[in-house]
Amino acid sequence: MSTTPDTRRPRLDQEAVLQAAEALVDREGYDALTMTSLAAELDTRVSSLYNHVANLEDLRSLIQVRAMRLLGEHVRRAAMGHAGADGLRVLSHQLRAFARSKPERYAAITRPPIDPEVFFAAAADTIEALAVMVRSAGLPEDRLLPTGMAVFAALHGFVSLEAAGYFGEVPDDLDAVYEMVIRGAVTAAVIEATHQA
Repeated sequence: MSTTPDTRRPRLDQEAVLQAAEALVDREGYDALTMTSLAAELDTRVSSLYNHVANLEDLRSLIQVRAMRLLGEHVRRAAMGHAGADGLRVLSHQLRAFARSKPERYAAITRPPIDPEVFFAAAADTIEALAVMVRSAGLPEDRLLPTGMAVFAALHGFVSLEAAGYFGEVPDDLDAVYEMVIRGAVTAAVIEATHQA
């Protein structure tokens, strides 16, 4: 019986390709993702990748969609048992936690979607969780989208600046600053509900 070790590479499938791409994005950044860098990550030929993804744009779109779906799973779990202003605070902290743990994938989902239809389908959990919280604050249906967008924009402003290292070695407590941002966003949503009542 031969004792020669089996040096064959494991067979690639799309999931393995995407997991490697996510690891590369997490380490090097979304913009550093290329077919060449991914092939090197997997120790394979670039041509082999085309059995699993159509091209670089398709690969980046899949990264966006998977990241948005992952955020939705986190948000949905966090939202359980919460409503109104309390729920908005919970979702706000979950958004920040996700951006801190996966800053490059967070950056990917805040770029213009490559495949909008698939991307927004993947965003359904996040959008619905936010809508539930805003709706429970008393807003009518026709004000949910603009109010939800305004809340997200306020939170994203802080979260993206923090993820980019903008605050640097700011001596102030950034948790307290974020709480101020949340209070502002929640207050705006409640005021909007009051005005619409």
